[in-house]
Amino acid sequence: MKPAQPPTLALAQILREMQADHAGYARLRELLEAQFHAALRHGTQQLLDLAEEITHLVMELEGRRATRGQLLGQLLSSSEEAPTLAQLCKRLPAQAGKALGQTWQTLEQQILECKQLNLRNCRLITEQHALMQRVLGVEGQVYAER
Repeated sequence: MKPAQPPTLALAQILREMQADHAGYARLRELLEAQFHAALRHGTQQLLDLAEEITHLVMELEGRRATRGQLLGQLLSSSEEAPTLAQLCKRLPAQAGKALGQTWQTLEQQILECKQLNLRNCRLITEQHALMQRVLGVEGQVYAER
C-alpha cells in the first residue's frame, strides 16, 4: 500500500485517473463495437485479437479504479466501509464538488454504456454458439435422462 499523499495531490490524482478513464472507456466502447461486428461476420481471429485488447484495457481501468478507491479512503478516512466520490463531492467547496460530481456522472454513463454493449455482445455470441450446436447436432441434454 502506498503512503498517504497530501489531500491536494490525492485529489489531483483522482482527477487525472478519471480523465484517463474517460479516454479508456471511449476506447472500450470502440472495441466493443468492433467485437460486435466481428461476431456478426464470424471473424474468429479478429474476435481473438479484440478479446486480448479488451482484456488488457479492462485491467488498466480496474487498476485505476482501485487506485481511486485507495485515494478516496485517504481523503475521507472515515469509519464508513466504502468511501465514495459522492461523499468526497459533499466535502469539497461547492464549485469543486459540483465539477467533480459532473465528471463522475459522465464517467458513470460511459461505464453503464460499456456494460450494456458487453451484454449485447455476450448475448449475440451465446446465441451464435447455441445455434451452431443445434446445426451440428451436438445440442446438450436440457434434462438428465432417468
